[in-house]
Amino acid sequence: MQTSFQGGFFISSADPAILTTAAVANGSCGLILKQPSPQMNVRRLASDLASHRLLLPLTVTTPQQLRVQAEELSLVGDNVYVQVPVMTAGQPNTALIHDLLEEGVPLAVTGIATRQAVKRVLDQATATTTPLIIMMEAATSYYDLIVSTALAHLFPAVQLVAETPDQLAILRAQRLAVDGVAITTDQLLTIYQPDVGACCQLSSHQVQY
Repeated sequence: MQTSFQGGFFISSADPAILTTAAVANGSCGLILKQPSPQMNVRRLASDLASHRLLLPLTVTTPQQLRVQAEELSLVGDNVYVQVPVMTAGQPNTALIHDLLEEGVPLAVTGIATRQAVKRVLDQATATTTPLIIMMEAATSYYDLIVSTALAHLFPAVQLVAETPDQLAILRAQRLAVDGVAITTDQLLTIYQPDVGACCQLSSHQVQY
């Protein structure tokens, strides 16, 4: 199974300049754009970050709008993954996820906190080789993360990424052999520095305590 954990992290920011800086600092990290402005040129951003996986969010809410925008974003660049929420307005996006994967649109499904939700998403990926990233929220219980990681490892085209609010969460995620961890740019400022005898070394991809 290809792993995105080699080389580091998925770094999230609403600021393209910060993502570009992070991409230079860590040549193999993934990048998550949050809350893009209407004036943002996502095609140029994808081109500037062509050597990185770039996760772009949907900015609409109705099922038809979600489908149209997801298909449009998939044409922005080969490195683009479309962020699709697992639910919108209380309704699951199961059919949308299935159809987009069938069309060959690489997806990053967000808003997932339980193993049951992971199973529902994986059920839509059984007959496709389209790349799929499952983004587990920081609020996910450790047991749900364990089970979800095991399930995701059964699918070669699927990668499971855990949001990690602190260094302990990064350590736990790495011990589970998740495919990646998502951190904020604020965490980049502390992740290289010792904190009460603890540090996370990106260069060796090992978390040490």
